[in-house]
Amino acid sequence: MAASWIIQGYDGLKPIFAAKLSTVLSEREVEQLLQRLASRHLTHAEIVSSSLRKRQKGYRPLLEVTRERRVRTILSAGENPHYIASIHTDAEIAEMDLNFVSL
Repeated sequence: MAASWIIQGYDGLKPIFAAKLSTVLSEREVEQLLQRLASRHLTHAEIVSSSLRKRQKGYRPLLEVTRERRVRTILSAGENPHYIASIHTDAEIAEMDLNFVSL
């Protein structure tokens, strides 16, 4: 059964973005994509402080990617707005009511 990455963005509970991507992308590549999407909502100073090493003075975890392991792994980045990613089968995607961006 075919599967795809589903990337979704939310501003609070309001959906602001949805994309369907090939599972050829690795988990690390999807993490980087989530960070790029989340960084669009930060100031220059927040991007810099989020890019420092974790133990470095001034570090802020605004672009840290978290993993939640449930039935499937869910990756997320950002505070508000925030972005999530997980792998879904074509059958699951067909049941979703999402307006995917054109790629």
